[in-house]
Amino acid sequence: MMLKYSFYLNQIFLVILLTASVDCKVSVVQDSSHHGSKSTAVKDSPPFLGNFLIEDKCQFDLCGPAYTGEWGAPGQDPVAGSCSGDCSLLAITLNQNKFHKEFLWSACAGMCGRKFPADKVPEYKDRFMCMESCYSAYNKISPHHNIARYCMQAACRSIKPEQGHQIDCFEGCASHVSGSLPESSWRVWAQAIAGSCSTNSYNGTDLLKHRLECADEDVWEHIRKEEKSSDTRHSNHCLKTICNNQIKCGVSCLQHIHSLHHDKRSEWMECSTSVDCSEHSDWSDRQSCADSCQHQIQQKREKARLNELNAEAARSQLHLYSNPAARTAAANSYILHSVTCLVPLIIAATIQRV
Repeated sequence: MMLKYSFYLNQIFLVILLTASVDCKVSVVQDSSHHGSKSTAVKDSPPFLGNFLIEDKCQFDLCGPAYTGEWGAPGQDPVAGSCSGDCSLLAITLNQNKFHKEFLWSACAGMCGRKFPADKVPEYKDRFMCMESCYSAYNKISPHHNIARYCMQAACRSIKPEQGHQIDCFEGCASHVSGSLPESSWRVWAQAIAGSCSTNSYNGTDLLKHRLECADEDVWEHIRKEEKSSDTRHSNHCLKTICNNQIKCGVSCLQHIHSLHHDKRSEWMECSTSVDCSEHSDWSDRQSCADSCQHQIQQKREKARLNELNAEAARSQLHLYSNPAARTAAANSYILHSVTCLVPLIIAATIQRV
């Protein structure tokens, strides 16, 4: 019996082992197929995507004079593991559309080359990582090409060395637009940043912050005018007190205030600046806190009203029973009311009987 039981256990274990082995092979094949498709796509693409501008930026901005020899022989494909080969692979990986190839690659390479000059930093790793960060920054505002252009050419125009690097400015600008501004307002922001906000003089160290604040003010004024029931008190409270100048948060706050009855708005604003609610920096949390605060105030107000009504009723009863004249007057009033109600009924019944 034990031998038979042991035989069955061995058979079960063998089946499990074979199943796991098959699954493992399938997984390896699928994984190999996935990477194979990527490798095929890279292999099928011509070096530097067959684009002379991409190759030019690779040679002079991203690789630099230390790797000039890799471009010596005409028609020679870049070698894997070399700067030219790695740059070609980077270009094939990053560039997915016309805007990438015709504008973004060149713009990012120029900015990264200025941050990490090839003649001073021969190693190309920092420049390649900078390219990936530049494309990641663009993805935050993609596919709005103009926003990327205006960030680079307007918000980050004429950045001085002591004010930072243009690539860092571009990444900050893209993060600001995507994180702080409603997408519906991006057109207004672009017009502002490309206009007076990028041309007015400024001698401070944080030029980007100055320009972004200028454009944000134009956007907020536009939004405030679109909100028909908005007034300066509401808009200032939302933008400056609640949202720390974050336009997207300010819009949500303003819309929430306007969803309330006129009599409730000031009360909600007071709640939003209470000690408990001021601890919340996130708009959703602060809104919930202020809503809860206002609800509690309304409950207390209703409870006080009911208590006052009950107290008034008790005072009336006490006055009635403590004053004989009042009791007599109340009784006479009750009798008169009863007679007034009964007389028409008695008359109608008499007429019916006749």
